[in-house]
Amino acid sequence: MGNKTPKTILESQFAKSVGKLQALSIDQAREFVANGYVVVKSAFSQEIAEQICKYAWSELSENHGISMGDRSTWRSHPHGYIRTNGQNLHINLAEHAQKALHAQADVAGGINRLHQDGKRLAFTGGVITNFGVENHGEWRPPGRQLGGWHKDGWHFRHFLDSPEQGLLTVPLYTQVLKESGGTFLARDSIAPVARLLAKYPTGFHADSVQGAGYLIPYLIDQCSDFVELTGEPGDLAILHPFMLHRRSINPTDRPRFIANLAIVLKDPMNFCREPDDHYSLVELAVLRALSKSSLGYEPANPREAFVPLPFRDEKEAKLRHKQLTIEMKQMASDGIVTPEWGSRFGYMSNALSN
Repeated sequence: MGNKTPKTILESQFAKSVGKLQALSIDQAREFVANGYVVVKSAFSQEIAEQICKYAWSELSENHGISMGDRSTWRSHPHGYIRTNGQNLHINLAEHAQKALHAQADVAGGINRLHQDGKRLAFTGGVITNFGVENHGEWRPPGRQLGGWHKDGWHFRHFLDSPEQGLLTVPLYTQVLKESGGTFLARDSIAPVARLLAKYPTGFHADSVQGAGYLIPYLIDQCSDFVELTGEPGDLAILHPFMLHRRSINPTDRPRFIANLAIVLKDPMNFCREPDDHYSLVELAVLRALSKSSLGYEPANPREAFVPLPFRDEKEAKLRHKQLTIEMKQMASDGIVTPEWGSRFGYMSNALSN
């Protein structure tokens, strides 16, 4: 590589990667690598958004007594934050939303790097609603010391190269204006997450980075660049899998309908590709965050599937709790300790584990 710096090499690798783009512009690709996310405008049709909303309203009415035509019912749920199932509606992206499909493929490094070549990627009628609640309080700007920050992936052991959560995509089915319940993003969270995962090839317990995970306050404390995700129906936000995010209060009378979809990769990420191969934008974002032009990485533990926390039986719950306790003590002994404020906002803490 001669006297080339990692930054120079990364720019050359970026130029090779963007030569493969089909849906994103070069500026959008650069935005993703720099900020960990990009919003693709009109990635799918208004008709699809309307169809999904119609399906969701029907389920909300049937299962929760929430009627589209009766605003007095919208905040009847204790949290105003409801997930609908919607599995009977299936909109294949390859057939009905090719821009959305190819935008995701562009970030992942190409359609051939997606599980099953992206042929089964789809939107369903399932949505995540944010109606707000009565006595919700005032909208607060995003910041560090708030509950609910997390990294997605409650079903697997987390490694730097994990394929189970290759991307996080957020389709917007309704208009999401400022201060209206949009998802909060920590744009500079890619680096602290990448550093921690690179330092510990043994990986991390799924519960360590979820909504109450003991590592989250430690990670979010290293962030300062917070934004609110906004957009129009048909927009698709594509987030780096290391992006820390959280829900926000919706103090308005505008319902927010989105989804949160995990995109699975065919193979683990690769941070040391051959010269004739190209990096994905996700991989380049990690290398940029680590100030590396390449990185040899191999997990030190087997890849492991987890039953998500809410669905574990007693035996599974005891096993996973024991594993988590051991990990928390080890991390505390290494000086990775939950900051004091974390407990006040409902996060687990390993501060006393050493």
